[in-house]
Amino acid sequence: KAVRTRTYKGSLIGQVILKITYHFLYLLKQTLMNKILYTLLTFPLLFLYSCAKDESNQQQLYEIGQFTEGGIVFYIDNSGEHGLIAAMEDINNINEWGCLSTYVDGADKFILGSGYQNTLDIINFDCITELGDTNTASELSVELIHNGFDDWYLPSRDELYYMYLNIGKGGIGENYNVGMFSNSSYWSSTESNSFNAWTVNFTTGSSISMLKNTFSNQVRAIRSF
Repeated sequence: KAVRTRTYKGSLIGQVILKITYHFLYLLKQTLMNKILYTLLTFPLLFLYSCAKDESNQQQLYEIGQFTEGGIVFYIDNSGEHGLIAAMEDINNINEWGCLSTYVDGADKFILGSGYQNTLDIINFDCITELGDTNTASELSVELIHNGFDDWYLPSRDELYYMYLNIGKGGIGENYNVGMFSNSSYWSSTESNSFNAWTVNFTTGSSISMLKNTFSNQVRAIRSF
């Protein structure tokens, strides 16, 4: 009996040790396998994320003078993702501002970002030229289809000045008159009074209030992005 008892106890202890060893090795194996799988899966995912992030950033970057989205970038806001684009050519026509001797309520805003609303106010007022038609500078701008885009409008005075400053004869280096502007005054959508509207001279950059029925001024439409 004593021999049987010692043999039984010895076998039990051995079994316990074997089980502990087996579980330890199993956990060690699982831990190592998890680390290997984690490493194998993490690095490709991080690489793909990095590539996608870089591509996203590249898509959001714009530069002054860049030819994109139907025209030439001449203003970029602080986010770097939004701004203003000028059409690549003037609208060739007899370009009166329209509404001579009539005050267009709301179309007197100067600042960046106001050209679109000015243009809408002029269009909604049904302005006509001295020739009796609706071919005003604003109407011609919104009717423009240029390089696949149809959301153009007449810039405000300040927007027009930034156009001169950045891609006109006020531009620096390779951006000097990259927009191929003529030595003329260009209409803005900013009204001065019942008889006059603001222009920007693209030779000097000066702003001049001119009679609305002046037909020698040029028109360069813009769009937002």
